[in-house]
Amino acid sequence: MSTDKRVKLRGVLDHTASSAEIDTAGDLVVELYDFSDDAHTWLGNDVAFQLVLDAAGKDAVLQRLRSADAAPAGADNDELLLGLVQERFCDYYAMKQWLEEQGIPYRKVFEPWA
Repeated sequence: MSTDKRVKLRGVLDHTASSAEIDTAGDLVVELYDFSDDAHTWLGNDVAFQLVLDAAGKDAVLQRLRSADAAPAGADNDELLLGLVQERFCDYYAMKQWLEEQGIPYRKVFEPWA
């Protein structure tokens, strides 16, 4: 994943890193990069898990996370969304649980050679 619209999430698990970004297709991608000993033992190397939300999914997330206040005039919705995701979710798993609770569809991607 490479873009300038990316934020790090706090993360809670050792030897992992979580991030959220808007990819080149305009999708929201929340990623967990796992470089733990368990990943190496059970999967053979570092791996990545991704949640991918298309435009409709992004809009649903933004609508539910945004406060009642309207976004400032000229605000970039992608930047606003990334800021809200970073503020609200500590990692991939927290975002996944919330999406399921909210009934917001997403696509899961597993990258076995991260």
